[in-house]
Amino acid sequence: MYKNFLYGLCITIIVILFSFSYIIFKTCPPNFLQVLMKLNKKYLFYSFCSLIFYHTFDNLRLFFVARSLDLKYPFSYGYLVSLVSTFGATITPAHLGGEVLPLYTLSRKGGEFHKILTVVTIKGVSGTLFYIFFLPFTLHTLLKNPKQTKEFLIIVSLLIILFFLGYIIWQRLITKNESFLGVNLRKKVKNTFLKYIATCKQLIKKDKKIFILVLIFSFFLYFSFIFIGIFLLKAFHVDIDWKELYFSQLPLIYAIFMSPTPGGSGVGELGALPIFSTYLSEDILGIFVIFWRLISQYLSAFLGGIIFSIFLLKDLRKS
Repeated sequence: MYKNFLYGLCITIIVILFSFSYIIFKTCPPNFLQVLMKLNKKYLFYSFCSLIFYHTFDNLRLFFVARSLDLKYPFSYGYLVSLVSTFGATITPAHLGGEVLPLYTLSRKGGEFHKILTVVTIKGVSGTLFYIFFLPFTLHTLLKNPKQTKEFLIIVSLLIILFFLGYIIWQRLITKNESFLGVNLRKKVKNTFLKYIATCKQLIKKDKKIFILVLIFSFFLYFSFIFIGIFLLKAFHVDIDWKELYFSQLPLIYAIFMSPTPGGSGVGELGALPIFSTYLSEDILGIFVIFWRLISQYLSAFLGGIIFSIFLLKDLRKS
């Protein structure tokens, strides 16, 4: 499994470098440093605060479910779990690692595995409900701006096709039909999910208040994520209607979190260009998109990767 994470990390870095290079060569202005110096520091700080709130709500939804199942760990440790989860999601296709690594980080604090799995599953279910609830709003946004939507869908579709072609080449030439996540791991995840789905249903029936609270935390989590872009636009001195910008980001959020590319890399960068081009001039659009991706995704993934490495080294020494 660790070899697969290493492969994913390398692929993610390559995709990020290519997408960032494309953006820099296409839209980066010569007065790059002057643009950065003129940023509104207050709203830039608010965008970082939104990132902290994102991890706080992620922490809260895990913490309350864990306590309801008598799994105890320090609340501060939950932030480390959230960061490591972001790292896992960033280096695996379709964010699968974001569901796998919490199993590892939570199991380090003890507790029965099926309870830990239930915690992670409830977290995933609550996040899925956000996408179901906001799907009509997303479709309305796509239909509202047909020109922007066409450009956005073309970019996302091309990137997905390129990823699948690369994936097929990877399987045939390098791994020789070995699954990216490993056949055994995929079977284990499928079988374990089916085995413990009953546990999740039992938890929901037993304590509906906890599930509703977790659902609220999940909604606020995605609100915080979207407000990173809103505050960052304000930092670039853009006068915006936050409600309009909130809904205009929804298609991008769907594309990133459901993209088969590791962590939505490539899709997040290039897909953001048509979305934010409505609010920014071309000469600063690229800088904004790079900043937005660094703050909203890659900063947390970088910190999570360091924490994961420390955890892994400590556990290997113990064993």
